[in-house]
Amino acid sequence: MALYYIGIKTSKRLLKEPETGMGYQIIDYRQSQLVIFNATIAIPLEELRAKSFTENDYTLLSGNPDKEAGKSERIDINDEILIISLLQGTQMQTDTYGLSFSESVVEPPESIISSKVPHAYYRYSAYYRDKRVDSRTGNYSPGTFATTSADMHFVPSGFAAVGRYALPNPASAKYVFHLVTYDKPNLMGTAAPNFGQSGGGVEVLFKDGATNKPGASYGISAG
Repeated sequence: MALYYIGIKTSKRLLKEPETGMGYQIIDYRQSQLVIFNATIAIPLEELRAKSFTENDYTLLSGNPDKEAGKSERIDINDEILIISLLQGTQMQTDTYGLSFSESVVEPPESIISSKVPHAYYRYSAYYRDKRVDSRTGNYSPGTFATTSADMHFVPSGFAAVGRYALPNPASAKYVFHLVTYDKPNLMGTAAPNFGQSGGGVEVLFKDGATNKPGASYGISAG
């Protein structure tokens, strides 16, 4: 499997761009597509579909890939970065990239998610350090995906998260980043089936990021 380690400058560029889904970005790059995990590791989309992963590959696809950085080829992207978004409903054609796009995307109204009370969100990752979550504050950076507190009850394990949110990274998404915030997500939709995974989980996108409120409580069903 051709895995490339993203250089620091490129990683910083990618973190200024929105995600394609929870924990990953798909970009158009020189007439092909790259799938990039946590702004750290890149795999050509066509190779990812072949699923020819080795045991050594999994050391880069989970945990702390920085320890193994010297074993993989570095890549720096100086071209213009175009992010492929899957949470755009019918605005994009399914056959453009051989991917499925969610058609159940809405901007959640105040009656569904009120900005007057805090809500909890969860983010799953195969990496113990998520570059889109501030390690000091827990804030989410702009363009970050997560799921709702209601949907996380359907995710009993890291591999269940891979299936429910149709994540391209085959490694277990066993690391969870919890956020309690008054900030409302801009978009909410259902993860479409992709990468051999069923999807069906609820995803939300914070286009402007979200501020964590440590110590704040949030409501759940009384019964």
